[in-house]
Amino acid sequence: MSLKIGILGWPLTKTLSPSIHNMLAEFSRVDLVYEKLAVENLNVEKFEALNSKYDGYNVTIPHKRKIYELINSKDSSKLTKLAHGTQAVNTVVLKNSLIHATNTDIEGLNKTFEFINYDLKNKKILILGNGGSTQTFKYFCDSSNEVTVASRQKDKNTKLYSEVLNFLPEVEVLINTTPIGMPPFEDEILPVPYELFENLELFFNFGYKTNSKLTEGLPENVQNVDGTTMLIGQAISSFNLWTAQEIKFDHVYHEILERLKNED
Repeated sequence: MSLKIGILGWPLTKTLSPSIHNMLAEFSRVDLVYEKLAVENLNVEKFEALNSKYDGYNVTIPHKRKIYELINSKDSSKLTKLAHGTQAVNTVVLKNSLIHATNTDIEGLNKTFEFINYDLKNKKILILGNGGSTQTFKYFCDSSNEVTVASRQKDKNTKLYSEVLNFLPEVEVLINTTPIGMPPFEDEILPVPYELFENLELFFNFGYKTNSKLTEGLPENVQNVDGTTMLIGQAISSFNLWTAQEIKFDHVYHEILERLKNED
């Protein structure tokens, strides 16, 4: 019997998750079906329908915070410390009438920063966007970091893009958690002029295979990293939770990365 898994998000025009999980199933000889679950407006009814049809699913933009709220409101649920800490969920496991949920994006971030050998300690960080991925990255940071969040909408923890322009010369790490650069926003540019950055060392984009327009004008000495390594790292963790496998990141990362080069 196949495990029936999917990825919940919107619009899911381009996602590498099905390809990665099919590779992991091939490597481990697990019978698994992985489907796209494109849902624009997530509500209780759609949430319950997913839980009745699937053995588990990943969650991506824009539903990571909403799915946390839905699961947290149910008695038949078990949320990990990571899920509560980030208030965002990207992996759901449905087993024995219980909803198990966690955030394996943290593992993906760990693998990414190990891979690029970059130390975030004492860095001034600007995060663009204010969704579940922003909460995840803030959780990933530590007390040595000065973290500022900017978005189109202001709240007590978030500034407007226009309010951070004077701060840009001090920023050392720029994080993009917005969908800008990916369909259907591939032709948009970030609302922070690159020429204003004077001390920028790293640009980390949660998206992957983005339009090159996203990084046009980025100084050549700035390290530019996309979300591919993070995607693979979190996928391996999710796959192991669903299947009880123990696939190691180092054992499969390079082969997955090589195969993904041929993906559209």
